[in-house]
Amino acid sequence: MRLACIAVGSNAIRMLSAEWDGQALCGVIRERRGTRLFAGLKDGVLTDESMQSSVDAVAELAGLARQSGAQEIFLFATSAARDAKNGGDFAARCEAACGAVPEIISGEEEARLSYLGACGCEPSGVIDIGGGSTELTIGKDGIPERAISLQMGAVRYSRLEAVTDEAGYERTRERAMALLLEKAPGWEKEASGRIWTGVGGTMTTLGAMQRGIPLFDSDTCEGMGMTRREVASWGRRLAVMPMEERRHTTGLMPHRADIIPAGIAILDAVMTTLSISVLRLSAQGNMDGYLKKKFRQMG
Repeated sequence: MRLACIAVGSNAIRMLSAEWDGQALCGVIRERRGTRLFAGLKDGVLTDESMQSSVDAVAELAGLARQSGAQEIFLFATSAARDAKNGGDFAARCEAACGAVPEIISGEEEARLSYLGACGCEPSGVIDIGGGSTELTIGKDGIPERAISLQMGAVRYSRLEAVTDEAGYERTRERAMALLLEKAPGWEKEASGRIWTGVGGTMTTLGAMQRGIPLFDSDTCEGMGMTRREVASWGRRLAVMPMEERRHTTGLMPHRADIIPAGIAILDAVMTTLSISVLRLSAQGNMDGYLKKKFRQMG
């Protein structure tokens, strides 16, 4: 049996179609469309234009999911839809476009799904940096034990300040560190002795840039490690780089060029605050966790 899920994120609409061998997802197919829904959030309300571009992407990806042989499609939405006063209207439009009833999940649920998608049985933690929020989760034996969602993301912070120099990078990093210290006290103690995994577009972009390849490739990049020093080096290097040069950096998709320094600054802040010296990168995440959960519920 093949299932598919569509994740309506703050920066992109993504689709995952997969089968289940009883223990793991297999025959995985992934698609992505960049719509930057969070950028259309004005005074707490999603603009009609931003909703429509995302609804169109949902409809397209639902069609691709059906072409892949998916017998059922699920749909969930994250930070931008959570924040929007008209999130219900947006969800109704998504349902009309694809036939699936949308679920606007909480930040904590998003964090737990990312953990289920990316982690095994060892004591571990997950950092998931999205467009509108960042989720942290810790657990062991494949079970998430503690999760938190923070209002800091690559698009959200880029709207506060476009990072165009090293001073801007440092201000963004410090803003993220201050929020961590305020909202996640004690997490630095929880972080010790764990294998940490990073998921989301910031992570896969870092992996592709570090490898010098066009896109994060599961055969060569999945599970690769990056030190905090390497992460910070990329952040500062990109911050001072002219936008046109950023767009031509191998591994960096042009539409991410304006937001990637903010995403890296957030990651740098998390790794610094939690004393994480090395991060394992993964293309798996909340969609993988969502489908795993559905397959297990269906027996």
